[in-house]
Amino acid sequence: MDFQRTSRQYKEINLTALIDIVFHLMVFVMLTTSFVVAESMELSLPSGKTAAPLPAGSVVRIQISSDGSVLVDNQSMNMEQMNSTLGNKIAANADIKIAVISTPGVSVQQLIAVLDAVYLTGGRNVQVDKSTAATVSP
Repeated sequence: MDFQRTSRQYKEINLTALIDIVFHLMVFVMLTTSFVVAESMELSLPSGKTAAPLPAGSVVRIQISSDGSVLVDNQSMNMEQMNSTLGNKIAANADIKIAVISTPGVSVQQLIAVLDAVYLTGGRNVQVDKSTAATVSP
């Protein structure tokens, strides 16, 4: 028994219409996507150089301890009091410098919460530094 093989006919799928639809979808997505404009706050990171001391009252010192307490100019405050105090000081002087000092053990979340509060009250001239002591002395 000798069987003859018949050759199979391969059918081609026309991809031209599919590629056209993909490009239309890509253009649609690009045109309808709204891009988020990220608001950012400029930070003055400390340099290794020592600077001349600033006059009293020209800098607001915010100290964050690892237990979550916040001191604003050596006065213990909660976040609402800090927002009110910063709002008053920024209203009096929009270019006031704000130094945020964290002690060892302060989580990034605590630091960001304070930086967000500073930003939302209008603080723009912010410097972040760390304290080498376990607790910040007044």
